[in-house]
Amino acid sequence: MIKQLHQLAQVQNALQNSSKTTQFNATLPIKLEVMEKLQGIRYMLKVGNAAMETKSLKELQVGSKYWAMMGRGSTGSITLSNLIKQPNLLKDSNIPLKLNEKTLEQFLQNSENPFDVMKGFLTDRLANAESKWEFAFLSHMLMSIKHKVLTIPLHYDDASKDGFMQLRKKRLQEQECLEFYSVFSNLGATWGLLWDFKEGVRLDISVMYESVANLLRRNLDSLAFIKETHININSDIVPLYEFSDSLLDLEG
Repeated sequence: MIKQLHQLAQVQNALQNSSKTTQFNATLPIKLEVMEKLQGIRYMLKVGNAAMETKSLKELQVGSKYWAMMGRGSTGSITLSNLIKQPNLLKDSNIPLKLNEKTLEQFLQNSENPFDVMKGFLTDRLANAESKWEFAFLSHMLMSIKHKVLTIPLHYDDASKDGFMQLRKKRLQEQECLEFYSVFSNLGATWGLLWDFKEGVRLDISVMYESVANLLRRNLDSLAFIKETHININSDIVPLYEFSDSLLDLEG
Protein backbone atom coordinates (compact mmCIF):
# COMPACT_ATOMS: atom_id res chain seq x y z
CA MET A 1 0.00 0.00 0.00
CA ILE A 2 2.79 2.43 0.93
CA LYS A 3 4.62 1.61 -2.31
CA GLN A 4 1.53 2.22 -4.46
CA LEU A 5 0.72 5.44 -2.61
CA HIS A 6 4.26 6.67 -3.22
CA GLN A 7 3.96 5.79 -6.92
CA LEU A 8 0.67 7.65 -7.14
CA ALA A 9 2.22 10.71 -5.50
CA GLN A 10 4.92 10.64 -8.20
CA VAL A 11 2.21 10.64 -10.88
CA GLN A 12 0.55 13.68 -9.30
CA ASN A 13 3.86 15.52 -8.95
CA ALA A 14 4.76 14.80 -12.58
CA LEU A 15 1.44 16.23 -13.73
CA GLN A 16 1.71 19.37 -11.58
CA ASN A 17 5.38 19.99 -12.36
CA SER A 18 4.75 19.67 -16.08
CA SER A 19 1.96 22.24 -15.90
CA LYS A 20 4.35 24.83 -14.42
CA THR A 21 5.95 25.38 -17.82
CA THR A 22 2.64 25.59 -19.67
CA GLN A 23 1.75 29.22 -20.33
CA PHE A 24 -1.87 30.18 -20.77
CA ASN A 25 -2.69 29.68 -24.43
CA ALA A 26 -6.21 28.23 -24.17
CA THR A 27 -4.78 24.70 -24.04
CA LEU A 28 -5.59 23.97 -20.39
CA PRO A 29 -8.93 24.47 -18.60
CA ILE A 30 -9.51 27.75 -16.82
CA LYS A 31 -11.46 28.20 -13.60
CA LEU A 32 -14.41 30.55 -13.27
CA GLU A 33 -17.20 31.43 -10.87
CA VAL A 34 -20.83 32.18 -11.76
CA MET A 35 -21.62 35.57 -10.23
CA GLU A 36 -25.12 36.25 -11.53
CA LYS A 37 -27.76 34.94 -13.91
CA LEU A 38 -28.96 37.58 -16.32
CA GLN A 39 -31.91 37.51 -18.70
CA GLY A 40 -32.47 34.32 -20.67
CA ILE A 41 -29.37 32.19 -21.04
CA ARG A 42 -26.89 34.94 -20.19
CA TYR A 43 -24.62 34.85 -17.14
CA MET A 44 -22.10 37.13 -15.48
CA LEU A 45 -18.91 35.21 -14.72
CA LYS A 46 -15.73 35.94 -12.78
CA VAL A 47 -12.67 34.73 -14.69
CA GLY A 48 -9.50 35.50 -12.75
CA ASN A 49 -9.93 39.09 -11.59
CA ALA A 50 -12.13 40.05 -14.53
CA ALA A 51 -15.90 39.88 -14.98
CA MET A 52 -17.37 38.82 -18.30
CA GLU A 53 -20.82 38.18 -19.69
CA THR A 54 -21.50 35.03 -21.68
CA LYS A 55 -24.27 32.77 -22.93
CA SER A 56 -24.72 29.17 -21.80
CA LEU A 57 -27.34 26.69 -22.97
CA LYS A 58 -26.30 24.62 -19.95
CA GLU A 59 -27.97 25.71 -16.70
CA LEU A 60 -25.30 27.14 -14.39
CA GLN A 61 -25.57 27.50 -10.61
CA VAL A 62 -24.99 30.99 -9.25
CA GLY A 63 -22.14 30.97 -6.72
CA SER A 64 -20.65 27.74 -8.06
CA LYS A 65 -17.22 27.30 -9.62
CA TYR A 66 -16.59 25.62 -12.96
CA TRP A 67 -13.81 24.60 -15.31
CA ALA A 68 -14.06 25.60 -18.94
CA MET A 69 -12.07 25.79 -22.15
CA MET A 70 -11.52 29.29 -23.45
CA GLY A 71 -11.18 30.15 -27.13
CA ARG A 72 -12.16 32.75 -29.72
CA GLY A 73 -15.14 32.66 -32.03
CA SER A 74 -15.19 33.54 -35.72
CA THR A 75 -15.79 37.20 -34.85
CA GLY A 76 -12.82 37.30 -32.46
CA SER A 77 -14.95 37.30 -29.32
CA ILE A 78 -13.99 35.11 -26.34
CA THR A 79 -15.93 31.86 -26.10
CA LEU A 80 -16.23 29.31 -23.31
CA SER A 81 -16.94 25.63 -23.85
CA ASN A 82 -17.00 22.32 -21.98
CA LEU A 83 -18.11 23.83 -18.68
CA ILE A 84 -17.80 21.28 -15.85
CA LYS A 85 -18.82 22.03 -12.27
CA GLN A 86 -16.07 21.75 -9.68
CA PRO A 87 -16.62 19.44 -6.69
CA ASN A 88 -17.24 20.69 -3.15
CA LEU A 89 -13.67 19.72 -2.32
CA LEU A 90 -12.55 22.91 -4.11
CA LYS A 91 -15.30 25.11 -2.71
CA ASP A 92 -12.91 26.96 -0.37
CA SER A 93 -9.16 27.31 -0.96
CA ASN A 94 -8.57 28.42 2.65
CA ILE A 95 -8.50 24.91 4.12
CA PRO A 96 -6.92 24.34 7.56
CA LEU A 97 -4.68 21.44 6.52
CA LYS A 98 -2.39 21.10 3.50
CA LEU A 99 0.49 18.67 2.94
CA ASN A 100 3.39 19.75 0.76
CA GLU A 101 5.61 17.35 -1.17
CA LYS A 102 8.16 17.03 1.67
CA THR A 103 5.51 16.39 4.34
CA LEU A 104 3.74 13.87 2.13
CA GLU A 105 7.03 12.04 1.52
CA GLN A 106 7.61 11.79 5.27
CA PHE A 107 4.08 10.48 5.66
CA LEU A 108 4.67 7.83 3.01
CA GLN A 109 7.91 6.67 4.61
CA ASN A 110 5.97 5.54 7.67
CA SER A 111 5.79 1.74 7.69
CA GLU A 112 2.38 1.71 9.34
CA ASN A 113 -0.98 1.58 7.58
CA PRO A 114 -1.46 5.12 6.11
CA PHE A 115 -5.17 4.99 6.96
CA ASP A 116 -4.36 4.39 10.64
CA VAL A 117 -1.64 7.03 10.64
CA MET A 118 -3.97 9.66 9.17
CA LYS A 119 -6.82 8.68 11.49
CA GLY A 120 -4.61 9.11 14.55
CA PHE A 121 -3.28 12.44 13.30
CA LEU A 122 -6.76 13.80 12.53
CA THR A 123 -8.20 12.63 15.86
CA ASP A 124 -5.46 14.43 17.80
CA ARG A 125 -5.81 17.60 15.75
CA LEU A 126 -9.61 17.56 15.94
CA ALA A 127 -9.41 17.78 19.73
CA ASN A 128 -7.54 21.09 19.35
CA ALA A 129 -9.53 22.58 16.47
CA GLU A 130 -9.54 26.37 16.68
CA SER A 131 -12.69 27.07 14.67
CA LYS A 132 -15.95 25.50 13.48
CA TRP A 133 -14.50 25.46 9.97
CA GLU A 134 -11.41 23.50 11.03
CA PHE A 135 -13.55 21.10 13.09
CA ALA A 136 -15.91 20.52 10.13
CA PHE A 137 -13.08 20.00 7.65
CA LEU A 138 -11.17 17.53 9.84
CA SER A 139 -14.42 15.71 10.67
CA HIS A 140 -15.06 15.23 6.95
CA MET A 141 -11.57 13.82 6.50
CA LEU A 142 -12.31 11.32 9.28
CA MET A 143 -15.66 10.44 7.69
CA SER A 144 -13.77 9.82 4.47
CA ILE A 145 -11.63 7.21 6.26
CA LYS A 146 -14.77 5.64 7.72
CA HIS A 147 -15.91 5.13 4.11
CA LYS A 148 -12.53 3.46 3.39
CA VAL A 149 -11.26 6.46 1.41
CA LEU A 150 -8.05 8.28 2.33
CA THR A 151 -8.32 12.01 1.52
CA ILE A 152 -5.07 13.98 1.33
CA PRO A 153 -5.08 17.79 0.85
CA LEU A 154 -2.04 18.74 -1.26
CA HIS A 155 -0.08 21.99 -1.37
CA TYR A 156 2.41 23.04 -4.04
CA ASP A 157 4.64 26.11 -4.22
CA ASP A 158 2.08 27.74 -6.47
CA ALA A 159 -1.16 27.98 -4.45
CA SER A 160 -3.23 27.83 -7.66
CA LYS A 161 -2.08 24.23 -8.02
CA ASP A 162 -3.32 23.08 -4.60
CA GLY A 163 -5.74 20.18 -4.63
CA PHE A 164 -6.78 16.84 -3.20
CA MET A 165 -5.85 13.21 -3.70
CA GLN A 166 -8.16 10.37 -2.64
CA LEU A 167 -7.51 6.65 -2.75
CA ARG A 168 -8.83 3.30 -1.65
CA LYS A 169 -8.00 -0.34 -2.16
CA LYS A 170 -10.03 -2.19 -4.75
CA ARG A 171 -10.17 -5.76 -6.02
CA LEU A 172 -11.10 -6.36 -9.66
CA GLN A 173 -10.84 -9.62 -11.60
CA GLU A 174 -9.04 -11.30 -8.68
CA GLN A 175 -6.36 -8.59 -8.76
CA GLU A 176 -5.90 -5.96 -6.07
CA CYS A 177 -5.30 -2.41 -7.26
CA LEU A 178 -5.31 1.14 -5.96
CA GLU A 179 -8.26 3.29 -7.05
CA PHE A 180 -7.54 7.00 -6.95
CA TYR A 181 -9.12 10.38 -7.58
CA SER A 182 -7.33 13.71 -7.66
CA VAL A 183 -8.50 17.24 -8.33
CA PHE A 184 -6.63 20.49 -8.92
CA SER A 185 -8.13 23.86 -9.78
CA ASN A 186 -5.75 24.31 -12.72
CA LEU A 187 -6.16 20.85 -14.30
CA GLY A 188 -9.58 19.49 -13.40
CA ALA A 189 -10.18 16.04 -11.94
CA THR A 190 -8.56 12.69 -12.66
CA TRP A 191 -9.63 9.17 -11.78
CA GLY A 192 -7.84 5.92 -12.27
CA LEU A 193 -6.48 2.56 -11.20
CA LEU A 194 -2.88 1.68 -10.38
CA TRP A 195 -2.07 -2.00 -10.96
CA ASP A 196 1.06 -3.75 -9.74
CA PHE A 197 1.70 -6.75 -12.01
CA LYS A 198 4.77 -8.97 -12.21
CA GLU A 199 5.65 -7.35 -15.54
CA GLY A 200 5.46 -3.88 -13.95
CA VAL A 201 2.99 -1.14 -13.03
CA ARG A 202 -0.01 -0.37 -15.24
CA LEU A 203 -1.75 2.99 -14.97
CA ASP A 204 -5.35 3.41 -16.15
CA ILE A 205 -6.24 7.09 -15.88
CA SER A 206 -9.18 9.26 -16.96
CA VAL A 207 -9.13 13.06 -17.25
CA MET A 208 -11.80 15.62 -18.14
CA TYR A 209 -10.12 17.42 -21.05
CA GLU A 210 -8.14 16.34 -24.10
CA SER A 211 -5.52 19.02 -23.40
CA VAL A 212 -4.82 17.49 -19.97
CA ALA A 213 -4.57 14.05 -21.57
CA ASN A 214 -1.97 15.44 -23.98
CA LEU A 215 -0.06 16.88 -21.02
CA LEU A 216 -0.03 13.44 -19.43
CA ARG A 217 1.15 11.73 -22.61
CA ARG A 218 4.10 14.12 -22.84
CA ASN A 219 5.23 13.70 -19.24
CA LEU A 220 4.39 10.27 -17.83
CA ASP A 221 7.23 8.68 -19.81
CA SER A 222 9.61 10.19 -17.27
CA LEU A 223 8.26 7.81 -14.60
CA ALA A 224 10.34 4.67 -15.10
CA PHE A 225 8.21 2.47 -12.84
CA ILE A 226 5.19 2.73 -15.19
CA LYS A 227 5.36 0.05 -17.88
CA GLU A 228 1.91 0.55 -19.44
CA THR A 229 -0.46 3.53 -19.51
CA HIS A 230 -4.06 3.90 -20.71
CA ILE A 231 -5.47 7.45 -20.83
CA ASN A 232 -9.17 8.19 -21.36
CA ILE A 233 -11.38 11.31 -21.50
CA ASN A 234 -14.37 11.40 -19.12
CA SER A 235 -16.25 14.57 -18.14
CA ASP A 236 -18.25 12.77 -15.42
CA ILE A 237 -15.43 12.09 -12.94
CA VAL A 238 -16.61 12.37 -9.31
CA PRO A 239 -14.77 12.14 -5.96
CA LEU A 240 -14.48 8.81 -4.16
CA TYR A 241 -15.87 10.69 -1.17
CA GLU A 242 -17.40 14.15 -1.53
CA PHE A 243 -17.53 16.81 1.18
CA SER A 244 -21.13 17.97 1.70
CA ASP A 245 -22.28 21.57 1.39
CA SER A 246 -23.78 21.53 4.89
CA LEU A 247 -20.44 20.96 6.58
CA LEU A 248 -18.47 23.24 4.27
CA ASP A 249 -20.86 26.13 5.07
CA LEU A 250 -19.68 26.12 8.70
CA GLU A 251 -16.65 28.34 8.12
CA GLY A 252 -16.32 31.15 10.61
